Amino acid sequence: MKTVRLTLRHDAETIHPMHRFVADSDAFDAYRLVHGNFTGDGDDNAFIFHVVGDPDVYEAALEGTGRVSDYELTQTGDRSFTVYVRDVPEDVDDRLLETFTRGSLVALPPLEYRSDWTVRFSVVGESDDLRRALEAVPEGVETSVDRVGEYDGSDAAVGALTARQREALRVARKLGYFDVPRSASVDDVAAELDCAPGTAAEHLRKAESAVMESLDL
Repeated sequence: MKTVRLTLRHDAETIHPMHRFVADSDAFDAYRLVHGNFTGDGDDNAFIFHVVGDPDVYEAALEGTGRVSDYELTQTGDRSFTVYVRDVPEDVDDRLLETFTRGSLVALPPLEYRSDWTVRFSVVGESDDLRRALEAVPEGVETSVDRVGEYDGSDAAVGALTARQREALRVARKLGYFDVPRSASVDDVAAELDCAPGTAAEHLRKAESAVMESLDL
């Protein structure tokens, strides 16, 4: 199986109104589709988005789009929330979703909706299906292929880590090392890992570096 990393750039006619609103607003830092259920039969599609920004501003815009039949917003942090939404499909949306879910193709979440009106995501599937999908992208959506490779079944960021680095990150996250403000120190992580603080710090530095290098930013 092949995996392709794509960037889709919408024009003013094809961009979803909520993507355009979030992209053009200063109230949001991140907007990602993390789960979806594409029916493909003309019914509403169900999606779950993770958003970093102002939930009140988002909800007001969502209610005014005319594209949503139902939604539920759940706050997950001071400036983060998830949204379950039933979206009323339009022609371009349906065609685009169908293009990357037909045959052997699987779109890998998250789909990142960016402030430059682009969407970035990866698709896994057979070469012929991937080629046909790229040829079938609707007018008004410009496609860029950022990377092509063999799908190895692992998440790129996790796959870049050694077992000891993954353990160090798990322990650090559990203890609160990555909290803001930080509620655990390198010494705390080292004690849990039963190693010297210098060794724990090295594991964390290398793990953070490996994860950052593997991300498509």
